[in-house]
Amino acid sequence: MGAGRCGGADVLARERVDCVVSSPLVRAVQTAAPLAARLGCVPVLDDRFGELRVGPWEGVVEDEIAERWPEQWERWRSAPHTLKIDGRETLGDLNARVAGGLDELVAGLVDGRVAVVFTHDVVVRAAVAWALGTGPEIYRHVEVANCSITTLEVVAGVRRLSRMNGNTHLEGLDLKS
Repeated sequence: MGAGRCGGADVLARERVDCVVSSPLVRAVQTAAPLAARLGCVPVLDDRFGELRVGPWEGVVEDEIAERWPEQWERWRSAPHTLKIDGRETLGDLNARVAGGLDELVAGLVDGRVAVVFTHDVVVRAAVAWALGTGPEIYRHVEVANCSITTLEVVAGVRRLSRMNGNTHLEGLDLKS
């Protein structure tokens, strides 16, 4: 899982990468583009690595959500894995969706092949839960930094989280302008 527009393409291009996968959201595809161009490939778009589907909250700013759905907003802030709203994906459903994508991706990576997935913080949190063998209850316990690189590995059938919030590729970049 990586970052491209923030200089991550330079770091990831130095590592072995056989496949670039991206959420279909434009910002993820744009972030994947520099690495894919360096590798001479087109990112594989996979909706399973897309953003959380928030249903009635889509396009609504947080302050308005808190005002219109105060009980649900409080639950999202305190125990998000228990939140259920008609038309909104639960974290359990998200974790199952991401786990299915990761299981399929890993099954296709034979002989040490490596895939890089460009995605969103909520998906990274679900992927960390997959690697650690836990569930959506860890959501608020996992911090995902913008433009960071998280590395998950499967070694001898064991899932591992081997890099979290890697950001050395950001050193020297003027990200405030």
